[in-house]
Amino acid sequence: MKRRITGVCAVLLLSVLSCGEEAPLQTVPFAQVYLRIDLNGLDFDLAAPLAHKIFTTPRTAQDKLGFAGLMVVRNEKGDNLFAYDLACPYEDSKSALLKPSGDGKAMCPTCGSVFVTMYGLGSVESGPAKEPLQRYTVVPGSSGEYIIRN
Repeated sequence: MKRRITGVCAVLLLSVLSCGEEAPLQTVPFAQVYLRIDLNGLDFDLAAPLAHKIFTTPRTAQDKLGFAGLMVVRNEKGDNLFAYDLACPYEDSKSALLKPSGDGKAMCPTCGSVFVTMYGLGSVESGPAKEPLQRYTVVPGSSGEYIIRN
């Protein structure tokens, strides 16, 4: 009887552990991302709460800007940076680029979908899009520097 309970517990434990968080959904075609952000230099304009900046042209030979470019946004407290691909996941095109609005949201001018960017999720607020924005990892460095990568 004791072995049966132990076996049942082991099966339950394995099934619970296998339900962990899945890898983030790739919402636009994969493309390499690598960008260095410097809040004390070229990117000082990202220091303010809800600030945003668009990157569509590499600044150095190392820069990789994703599928359609990068949108980097600051949260409302001004203590976190988030990075998203500029491509709308509904349109899935390099020509349908998101437009940040300055209030922690971005809109696709082609399909009209609105995405919330200020919390780091890129979730859909309205419109036909069902998938969130493609997010990229932002790694803080020393004294105002960040690396964005996938």
